[in-house]
Amino acid sequence: MKKSGFLALLAAISCQLCAGILYMWGVFQPYVVKYYGWDPAQVAMTSAFMISIFVAGTILSGLVQEKIHPRVVATTGAILFCLGFYLTSILTPKHYWLIYITYSGFSGLGCGLVFSTVLSVVQKWYAARVGLATGLCVGSFGLATVIFTPIAEMLLSSGGVPYAFRTLSIIFFVITMIACFFIKNPSKEYYYAELTKVVAPEHIKQFKPGQMLKSPSYYYILIALFTSSAAYYIIIPFIKTIAMARGMSTIMALAAIMFSGVANASGRLFAPSVSDKIGRTTTIIACTLISAFATILMIYATGLWYIAAVFFIAFSYGGISGVNPVISTELFGARYSGANYGLVMVGIAASSIIFSELSLMINANGIETGDFTSSLILASTLCAVPIIMMVLLKRRVKSFGKNI
Repeated sequence: MKKSGFLALLAAISCQLCAGILYMWGVFQPYVVKYYGWDPAQVAMTSAFMISIFVAGTILSGLVQEKIHPRVVATTGAILFCLGFYLTSILTPKHYWLIYITYSGFSGLGCGLVFSTVLSVVQKWYAARVGLATGLCVGSFGLATVIFTPIAEMLLSSGGVPYAFRTLSIIFFVITMIACFFIKNPSKEYYYAELTKVVAPEHIKQFKPGQMLKSPSYYYILIALFTSSAAYYIIIPFIKTIAMARGMSTIMALAAIMFSGVANASGRLFAPSVSDKIGRTTTIIACTLISAFATILMIYATGLWYIAAVFFIAFSYGGISGVNPVISTELFGARYSGANYGLVMVGIAASSIIFSELSLMINANGIETGDFTSSLILASTLCAVPIIMMVLLKRRVKSFGKNI
């Protein structure tokens, strides 16, 4: 059983490494708009819509996991993900909106199915070490940006947009099809044997999605995730664009993107493990404070300071993203964790759409000038909200005799 669990973890990491490239729209966007001759504003919401459909995929994954073998769900998601990339490679300049169907739609939905399914499987195998296992799984999702940014940049610059998307779709298809073969749940006996090592039997409860929605704890987490993600979603699609507008070199701009991936992955790996020792809510509060200071720095930063600001915003986002699945599982159980965490991630979907659209509205010339001052001030101010939510959550669960 332990060998099967280890293979499931390796398979999950492989799938997450591939699926995480969807967050690299900031790398693809300049090449895509130039190749097809589109106005950047026409496809500015590609990333936001992708994240929303990604969240829909996570919810769908959770709803069907109890009825369909996770290997089937993960494989279906991987196929949709790769299909979206391949279809993006054959788009024509005439219909820019099709990228919202191929990249945002097919790939976003497939990514959500893969992400939620393999994460849920890993958390069941490693119920006694859920923080570490979750960190490894979601950390590899963030690490994709680090690994594939130079590869994608090379493919885009040497072969063009169709060649890059087509090549990546083939690579990902091969990797994910092999990895999905090893995705399976442990027996219920094994899961509960592991879980009771860290949770007293009388405290074990498996919340169904409907039950979770009646809990105030869910809304504390949802609101915290919505507001803490604002800074990341304001800057992530435009890291390269902002850097170039501020007079930085292409190398520095790409370095900022790669460091955002390093930071995202580091936060996802580091924060869940740290939260095992200092508590989940304390870790999220610490990440939020880091994000607040980095967002203020981001307003005027250039050069190395710009890279530092991007790094800490992405690190904070990754850290909070890594800890939230752990909180969700600990509070509501692992049995329905796919659907439950998908509902928690509605906060991310709402944040990506609302703050991306709001940012473009209040910074109308931001794409050309690199000036997102008003949006960044708003994002730093909103950092007070998740801190309040985590204090309220900590007090609530403490009244039930738990510490989180």
